[in-house]
Amino acid sequence: MKRGKKMLLYILSVFAIVILCVLFYYNRAFPEASQIAESMQKIENDYYFKGSTEVGFIIFSGAKVDEKAYSYIAKLLYEEGHTVVIPKVLFHMSATGTNRGLEIIEENPQIKKWFLIGHSLGGLPISRIAAQQPDKLQGIAFLASYMITDLSKIDVSAIRITANNDKIMNSKRMEEHLDYLPENSLSIEIDGNHKGFGAYDSLSRDGETRSSWKQQQEESVRLILDFFDNQINKDL
Repeated sequence: MKRGKKMLLYILSVFAIVILCVLFYYNRAFPEASQIAESMQKIENDYYFKGSTEVGFIIFSGAKVDEKAYSYIAKLLYEEGHTVVIPKVLFHMSATGTNRGLEIIEENPQIKKWFLIGHSLGGLPISRIAAQQPDKLQGIAFLASYMITDLSKIDVSAIRITANNDKIMNSKRMEEHLDYLPENSLSIEIDGNHKGFGAYDSLSRDGETRSSWKQQQEESVRLILDFFDNQINKDL
């Protein structure tokens, strides 16, 4: 009987260690991205670039990816004068970030036009926010991601950018959810891979690409700004 209890305790201990490893493991940002993040303002653990326009972007990270990995995208948007926020989400799981995204919008009333960007599973919170509060948004951008909610009836513009050498995201699932995109939407494929939408180390095996992560992100930001140009510049 004692031997059985010891075995049970051993199994439970191993299980607890595995769970803790899963919860606390994450893919760390490249040093260059971390350095950019150091120049951002920290407000309640979120990373901010505070711009001069009334336009704001919220960037949701991929699952188990260091939020600082998206600081270069944030910097490119900030250089256009816009405010950019990268939320710090629980255990680096952006699926938990829906409420935080809504709170950021409420906490920054000076921003009149909000745009959401989600990489990989970061598409979950932006889908949920768009479905719950479409009137608070001007546009949403999915990077190597897909819509978990049918957004086809909401009056919000959307762009979906995928990479031709993405070997991580389930391409079949992404294609199956194309009809969930809002009516005013664009789906486009660029040269790159899954990890290139961020700047981080990962154990996952991704596709090879000719573009650097900087080039991939620069092209992505250009596409996003061009697509949302009317929403960004129109008077409310």
